[in-house]
Amino acid sequence: MNHAATIRASVTRWGLYDWLGVVLGIAMPVIAALLYPTYMHRVSPGWAEWSRLLELPFVVCELAFVHVAVRAGYRDAALWQRLPRDVKAAFALLLVGLTVGSVLVSRKPFDSVLISLITLVHLRFCAAIWFFARAEPVARIRTLFSWLTLGLVALAMLTTWRFQLPPPAASVPGGVIELGSALPGFINVRHFGSWTGAIAAGLMLGLLYGDEGEDHRLASVAYLLAAGLTCWSGTRAAILAMVVVAAVALVSLRRWPERARLVHVAGLSALALGLALPLLPDNPDFYLYASGDAQDANMATGGRLALWHATFARWLDAPLFGWGSGSTFWEVFVGWTHTQPHNAVLQFLISWGVFGAAGALWLLGRAIVATHRTGMDDAALRPLTGMLYSLLFMSLLEGMLHYPRFIMMIAVGFAVLFAAREQRAG
Repeated sequence: MNHAATIRASVTRWGLYDWLGVVLGIAMPVIAALLYPTYMHRVSPGWAEWSRLLELPFVVCELAFVHVAVRAGYRDAALWQRLPRDVKAAFALLLVGLTVGSVLVSRKPFDSVLISLITLVHLRFCAAIWFFARAEPVARIRTLFSWLTLGLVALAMLTTWRFQLPPPAASVPGGVIELGSALPGFINVRHFGSWTGAIAAGLMLGLLYGDEGEDHRLASVAYLLAAGLTCWSGTRAAILAMVVVAAVALVSLRRWPERARLVHVAGLSALALGLALPLLPDNPDFYLYASGDAQDANMATGGRLALWHATFARWLDAPLFGWGSGSTFWEVFVGWTHTQPHNAVLQFLISWGVFGAAGALWLLGRAIVATHRTGMDDAALRPLTGMLYSLLFMSLLEGMLHYPRFIMMIAVGFAVLFAAREQRAG
């Protein structure tokens, strides 16, 4: 057996989805929590904060997966030859967007070029997972959610420890403990809720439309935990995403879930909310609804309307090539800075202009259309598809297509669905 075959056999022996679940669901979130202990919205020194905002440890993890895939025989050129012409054209447009604005327009070209390179790493990571997933039985994908659930247990324990045993406020930079930024390893509580909400959406779809003979007891406990953490975080975008995922499944499968399943999920959801509410910190960052939300539309959307308007206006000053990757952080200011505009379309436009945004949106749309039926028709793949669609929907309201930890899960979703599509066809 040659060296490449030995590596492929090693990955297959334990299981790709076990590796992904342990690394992405447990190891990396815990590593991030230990690397960036914070009780405020930033860490010191500045380079550490920038590495946290770019989630560089997750990028290193992606590079490690790509390296293993290359050692196992993966080659970019071989994949490129398989791609349809329209996908190649869209990728070329994306490359134009990644390059021109970042090199020639950006006020911070080093940062922009770095983020552009990281974008290419994401694409290669997706290809690396696809390379391995082609040899994995589809049914094994269920193990991914088992590990993700264990990761939620670890995060819940770290969060409890962080909130119950905070340091003296005087020892924290700024002298104030910001609980909304004290979530272990996450930028803020909303990103924590986006992570738990995506997992909850996948588990929910499995409970509603899973196999008839499958034992759902463990999945029910896992859903209760994921949904409870999401409600506790007050992340409305994640809860709305769960509703959207259920609606997409209803339309795609053209049938309602069985009444018993629907009642079961509704009961678990109500119980999750009931358990979360008494545990809420006395902090508006965790509220699903605050009195100030009713003041106007901008407040109801958490300031997003002002941010979207400012981002769109700034993009109009450089419509063709944008202001460079990541430029929202230094080109748009609405009282405070944002790493991204909380909307993937605007993020693509201001970063890469019309050319890059057109390429990126075509690739995303093409991937969704190509894999939708594969993900919905197979009961084993529905939880993964639900998690993927949850993250994609939340990217219209949050930063799921900016932060590497979320992009990695999106990449895994598409890679596995493409691999399953090939298995079904071949």
